[in-house]
Parts: sequence; C-alpha cells; structure tokens
Amino acid sequence: MEYSTPLTGDTESGTGARRPRWSLALLPVAVGLQLGASLAPSLVESLYSERLYRVVATIFAAALGWVPFSVGELLLWLAIGAAVGWAVRGLRRLVRGRGRRGVLLLSALAQVWVAAGALYLVFIGLWGLNYRRPPYAALAELDARPATVAELSAVCARLVAAANHAREGLPEDGHGVARLPDGRSGALRRAPAGYDEAAGIASVVPGASAPAKPVLLSTAMAYLGVTGIFSPFTGEANVNMTLPEPDLPFAACHELAHAHGFAREDEANYVGYLACSRHRDGDFRYSGLLAASIYAMNALARVDRDGHARLDSSRSPGVKRDLAALVAWAERYRGAAERVSQAVNNAYLKSQGEKEGVRSYGRMVDLLIAEERERSARSR
Repeated sequence: MEYSTPLTGDTESGTGARRPRWSLALLPVAVGLQLGASLAPSLVESLYSERLYRVVATIFAAALGWVPFSVGELLLWLAIGAAVGWAVRGLRRLVRGRGRRGVLLLSALAQVWVAAGALYLVFIGLWGLNYRRPPYAALAELDARPATVAELSAVCARLVAAANHAREGLPEDGHGVARLPDGRSGALRRAPAGYDEAAGIASVVPGASAPAKPVLLSTAMAYLGVTGIFSPFTGEANVNMTLPEPDLPFAACHELAHAHGFAREDEANYVGYLACSRHRDGDFRYSGLLAASIYAMNALARVDRDGHARLDSSRSPGVKRDLAALVAWAERYRGAAERVSQAVNNAYLKSQGEKEGVRSYGRMVDLLIAEERERSARSR
C-alpha cells in the first residue's frame, strides 16, 4: 500500500489523495502581506480601508445586519466543535496507527499549518489590514503630541462636568443606577445612529452600520473580562449582555468602531466615544462621556493623585452610583479565567503591531487631549 507524503496528502486511508503543495505557502504569504502592509500605511488606507474594506463592510451589514443573533458567535462554536472532533479523530489514528505514527503526526501538523494560513489570510482580507492603516490622529489631522499634566487635568475636568450634566434626568433602576429606557437589546439596535451623526463631523468615520449583536454566552465572556468582541469573519459587533446598563452603549459603539475599520483598541475607544457623544439619545451621550472620563481620570491618577481625588469628589451622586455598579460587575467576574484571557489578548494585540499590548488601551487619552486642543483652537 502506498502512502502520500505527510505534507501533501491524506495518510489516514492511504488513498493517495493529495493536498496541493501551494497550500503550505498560505501562512507565509499572509504574514508577508501583513509585514509588507506595515511599510505602506497610506497605500493601505487608499486601496484597502477606504475602498475594498468599505465594500466588504457594506456587504456584511446588508447580508447579516437583519439577523437578530450573532452569526459570528455561531460560527465560532461550530469551529470549536469541528476542531475538537478533528483532534479526537487524530488521536484515534495515532493510537491505531502503529508503525506510521510519525507520518500521521506530520500530516496532522501540515493540516494545522494549512488551516492556520487559510484562516489568517481570510482574516487579513476581510478586516485585518486595517491594523496597518495610518493612525486616527493623522487621518483626522489631530495634534496628538505628548500632553502636559495641566492639559490632562483640564480634559478630566471637562469630561467629569459633562458626564455629571448628561446624567441628569436619565431613568434609574431600583438601586439608583442609570438604566436604558428600552433595555439592553434596544440599545444595541440604536447604537448605529451615533455613527450616522459622527459621519457628518469626522470624515474618516463614515461607512455602513448594522445593529450590534448580543452574545448568547455573555456570562462566560464576563468571566474572561471581555465586554465585547468584533467578528472579522462576519463583520458583526458583539456585546456582553451582562454589562451594567450605563456602560453598554459605549461598549456597543466601541465594537461598531471596529466594524467601521478602526482595528486598534485605543482608536476604537475614541471613535466609540465620538459616536456616543454625537448620538441623538441622552443615554448614549452619557455612556460615552462616562467611559471617556474613566480613561482620562485613570491616567490622571497615575501622575496627580491629589488632582484626581479633587475631581473625583466632584462627580454627581448618580455618576458615583453608576461607577460603583461598574466596579461591582468587575469584581463579580474577576478570576483566573480573566487573567488568562488578558494574557491571550495582550499577545494578539502585539502580534498585530500594538507593541504596548493591553496597555495601548490607555492611549485613548491622547486623542481626547488632541480633541480638546482642536476645540480650543477653534474658539480662538
């Protein structure tokens, strides 16, 4: 009986069915494409982000936007099931395949290599090249140079005051925490409206929008410390439905920022805040301002604890109750799974060129300060 070589064929049945040799080049080609794109961000912007990706996003929004559940989440669990089934079958072959276990193992590794290459190439084509576009500050012509503590403090003061004002009159639950008038699901449906408004102000934001989707296994996501996830293979923004209601609109707009082509987490935070701040509904404006104030105040706490304490004490009672609800949510789900998830996320971000890993989330503050500089320049 003849067996094809482990890198080019299926050795389970010995039929000699061959895997095309070129498929082994998929992963190197995908990695090379990402590395090459990093050398020409302006080309990525003009040819991919502004053209090809917009077509992809429009197709996804039209095809899947009306589906009430996350197709991406369904595909994820199907993929996990298929991977587990493949692994079990592979182990059985190894147990039964005395005398040819080395060949079977090499064949399995080749299959993993080819699958990884195909998956990564599709990821890059559908969304991943957005990591290589120019920074948002450059696209929006914002002055994002390093800031002084005084500039940071001024931004914090403005955001805290604005969040206090936006909180007034919002409906509350029995614990005095701000609630969404149409619930979490209703907020997901309303999220794209912020991008409709933001598109008229920031020319780099326009594009197709579809409602954010609820994650069915949100509790599991909460234990991983994840508030939402974007599916690049279906163009869907998925949101953790266990989130406290004051935070959910911002989380939805953050994930929609990824759908609009902003892959970097710090920029998605800022674009999400931008969409919230321009939203027609007060609960979205408040959620964006609350989130922005948290990021800015966390940065201030690292450089000026007294200034942070002074501004923190000026938060309104309603805002303080909402912040306490966010802290309680985080404490409820904190654990080993979250630490593992953060480590994996950190490694992923670094692999896509975000050298600071999860610490890059704090860089949203630079854009908030840049926005403040632009606002001050216009008022002169």
